[in-house]
Amino acid sequence: MSDIMSILQSSYTSSSASLLSPGSKFAKVDPTQWQGSWTGTDSSHQPVTVSITKVNGFRANVVLQSSAGLQYQQALITTKNTFRIGDSQFALTAAGKATITTINTDATTGIQTSSQASLTLKT
Repeated sequence: MSDIMSILQSSYTSSSASLLSPGSKFAKVDPTQWQGSWTGTDSSHQPVTVSITKVNGFRANVVLQSSAGLQYQQALITTKNTFRIGDSQFALTAAGKATITTINTDATTGIQTSSQASLTLKT
């Protein structure tokens, strides 16, 4: 039994991607710049939607819907106008404009690739 446990323990790796970058700082943000439905298309021409609600201070509820599925998370917005949700990072680039960058890992090879989508705030 101990052999099985040692094999499992040696095979286990924790997620290397943290939800927060080391040294991240937070400050209150203007909810009107963030709240709403952000839409665009990814590199595969599939729709991407990010819905941001209940922005309070530097916290927000976020729903990401893409070809990879549906993700929900309470996000922490940094002073660099970014937050992470799952394997993606949302960055506010200008009023009503943002980008979302997603890291994809091939399950068989372990090779990571990056894809980016430009998003626009629906009015």
